[in-house]
Amino acid sequence: MRRLFLLLIAVSLVLPAVAQVVRIKVDDTIQPVSAEYIQRGINFAADQHAAVVLIELRTPGGLVTSTREIIHDILTSPVPVIIYVTPTGANAASAGFYILESADIAAMTPGTNTGSAHPVSMGPGGAVAKEDDTMKMKVENDLAAFLRSYVPKRGRNASVAESAVRESKAFSDQEALKLNLIEIVAKDEQDLLAQVNGRTIRRFDGRTAVLKTAGQPITDYNRSLKEQILGFLVDHNVAFLILAIGAISLY
Repeated sequence: MRRLFLLLIAVSLVLPAVAQVVRIKVDDTIQPVSAEYIQRGINFAADQHAAVVLIELRTPGGLVTSTREIIHDILTSPVPVIIYVTPTGANAASAGFYILESADIAAMTPGTNTGSAHPVSMGPGGAVAKEDDTMKMKVENDLAAFLRSYVPKRGRNASVAESAVRESKAFSDQEALKLNLIEIVAKDEQDLLAQVNGRTIRRFDGRTAVLKTAGQPITDYNRSLKEQILGFLVDHNVAFLILAIGAISLY
């Protein structure tokens, strides 16, 4: 019995992980908890030798610092990353647009939209903070250059993408497809995976890869309990409410 147990352990160490689609669901603002969750999900996919990472994205935007961290993880991911704006009626606005454009494959569900990526500084409670013209220009130029640093390497339209920053332009799924901001409009996950199956893509580091998604099982990578709690607390509405309660208590 002991020999059989050791043999099973040895076999499990030798056999490679089963190919799969690792699904990450982001349905909130982009903040440090989102960045940590996506990073862990990509690392998990790499450890499992997954076929692709599928990030289902719905967000009104978020923090620039967290957006940059997420994009770094996507661009350097050893596993190809598909970002899919879904479900119908969802959007990937502001920070979500930057993240969508960083994907190996960018896709949207019919009836979704993206863009409106002009930077806005937020004050307490989500109020728009005032900035001088020089600071606005600095931030806008920095983020426009950030987009230009990776969008062309993904084979997408950098000038149109930049208009989402400088002119706050937004795009429907069909407009994004026509203007070469995304590759696919898919009605659901199975349609998406069928459309990408067999595609040859060029990774950000210049290597090529063939996507093999047909018949692959989908594994959900869920947030940890810590991430669920922190994700609730860092919501700007909840944070402002806690701040207000604390101020009233002190008073």
